[in-house]
Amino acid sequence: MAVIVLLGDINIDLVLEIPAYPAEGGEAIATGQTVAIGGSATNTAITLARSGHEARMIGRVGNDAWGRQAVSDLSATGIVTGWIGVDALEPTQINVVTVGPSGERTMFAYRGANARLAPDAVVEDAFDGAALFHLSGYALLQSPQSDAARRAIDLASARDIPVSLDIPGGVVATIAADVLALLPKLDTIMLDSGDLPRLLGLPSESVLGPMVEALLERGVRRIALKGHGSRSLLCQRRSTDRSPWFAVEVMDTTGAGDAFAAGHIHGRLTGLSGRECCRLANAFGAMAVTRKGAGLAMPSLEDAKRLMNADFPR
Repeated sequence: MAVIVLLGDINIDLVLEIPAYPAEGGEAIATGQTVAIGGSATNTAITLARSGHEARMIGRVGNDAWGRQAVSDLSATGIVTGWIGVDALEPTQINVVTVGPSGERTMFAYRGANARLAPDAVVEDAFDGAALFHLSGYALLQSPQSDAARRAIDLASARDIPVSLDIPGGVVATIAADVLALLPKLDTIMLDSGDLPRLLGLPSESVLGPMVEALLERGVRRIALKGHGSRSLLCQRRSTDRSPWFAVEVMDTTGAGDAFAAGHIHGRLTGLSGRECCRLANAFGAMAVTRKGAGLAMPSLEDAKRLMNADFPR
């Protein structure tokens, strides 16, 4: 399959299942605990590697046991780790992820070594033979990692390599100005439809169509909307494609958006139609929420195909 370069956070997730959230100063006794590798771009990379692609990860870990474990886990999934650096000053990022009874996750993170990824760590040979470059929006949160992200986009653009950007809902307002400035260099952006007003600085009740048009006019070619009612959408200049979500039992939403991104990347690179891209992305996301945690629990293309071949809406 294809060579895909990814840049973003590499972290360890401490996932705690809790029956209820306490008030500040209170206590919650977890009913389950999982420790595993995670990170938005990392989860997408694992999904793509498990789907037959060569995933090359650009990132940074601390000089600690967690960092060594993370790199070992990535290598074991087939991800190319030669462009992952080790930081002498900051630790590997740890995320504390709480999952409530509904399966919805809440995340607390110290970004550690990830935020110290410098532009000189992004080298041209990482892009040799690449078909696509994928960036996690978390990488735009702070310098020097944000500078490294912009350098990677420039290197990809200079080689006519399409660039995709996954925009996390929790930070969309923080990185909105950077995202808007980058739109002419982006092939695809991925976000929830409810985050469009925050990206554009508009009231929450703004109409979807004009917001999509405003983004397309700024230069981005494809807008993959993770959720719009019970469907996902792929909006382009002359078309809007859609597909309904799959009905599955939700165990843990961690990594669902990262799996969704992998589905759109795979579809984009294998020539699927817009509707087929939406359906595949939905299947990847649906499979992700049926499992505890993300990281090594991320689904593969075969997992997504099994769901699509089952008796679900088409």
